[in-house]
Amino acid sequence: MSREIGGVSNHPSTRDVGAALEGVLAGTGCVGFIEGETEVRVGWLRAGGDGLVVTARVDEGVVGQTHFWCDAGQWAAWLGDRLPVPSWDALPPDWQASAASLTLATEGAAIGGEEGPVREAMAGSASDTERSTAAMRRECPDTFAAPTSWPQVTVITRESVETTWRIGIVLQRGARRLALMHLDGVTSWLTDRCQRAVPCDAPLDPSGLPTRRCLLAAGWGEFPASLCDRLREGGAILLDVVADVASGEYWLLDGARSIAMRDGQPSGRHVAMPDFPTPGAVDCGAASCTRLVAVIAERALPVPSLAAWHLGRATSHERAPQNFLSAAHISLWRDARPWANGRLLRFGDGRLAVQIDPVP
Repeated sequence: MSREIGGVSNHPSTRDVGAALEGVLAGTGCVGFIEGETEVRVGWLRAGGDGLVVTARVDEGVVGQTHFWCDAGQWAAWLGDRLPVPSWDALPPDWQASAASLTLATEGAAIGGEEGPVREAMAGSASDTERSTAAMRRECPDTFAAPTSWPQVTVITRESVETTWRIGIVLQRGARRLALMHLDGVTSWLTDRCQRAVPCDAPLDPSGLPTRRCLLAAGWGEFPASLCDRLREGGAILLDVVADVASGEYWLLDGARSIAMRDGQPSGRHVAMPDFPTPGAVDCGAASCTRLVAVIAERALPVPSLAAWHLGRATSHERAPQNFLSAAHISLWRDARPWANGRLLRFGDGRLAVQIDPVP
């Protein structure tokens, strides 16, 4: 299990854990499937604080573990029809193993009899959720005989986790619902099922979807640091990698990954931007180098849309910002920080340069 630091368990950050599962949610709000007699929805949820950390065993040929966090009160309500218990803490020690094993048990009361507002779950209107549930039953009655086993809970402990966005799983049987945030551990049992699942545009969390701040850029280049220092007095630089601005293209920079975009969708070009080990200093032969990026704007974009664009997929319900290249002035970023302002210069052969405004 994870150890605790200052009362909060040190499970990996959202970005580290979510990266392994982002692909199965690319371009969609959530996905849904049926496991046994339980409806399952997978998507992004924002939650945390004091609750229960659930450790489950997964047999994927090699036995592994996976960890979730859930709200303690919701967990007790989830087990109410099988093991009435006011709370985890109130359980006699001899009952704890049995109670834990029921957490992810997917057999239970039939799910066909209660299809009113209780199906609003954590996202969308009742009609949206009902349509998605009907689609799950109609489109894939046998699809979810996944090759990997379903997790079996072995241990539950009371722990606090950071409140943040994570991939979440919402289990539902009738009016009972349990939301589990995935913390770490093996994931192929889940990705296998999500790849067969029915997509839904509505987010799982009523507050929407997580976003990442991205740069929209005309291009970038790597230059000797000494040259950049002199350019603060005014001058111009020729960019190494550029967008086809004449056609309305620009680069969307998401961390070290970049996607060429046009008309709000991927235009088919991807370039990796290796991270410099420390700001402003890498060995470029005889001199240290620095990266200058011609930034048009910063935008917070939904993570599922970014995941889809990285895979080269167009998205119908979310489009990247457009028409930013009409602005004459841009911001030059040096090693991931705003550094100077300038004006974009375009040559007839498609090359781009930046005329840097002198610093008073």
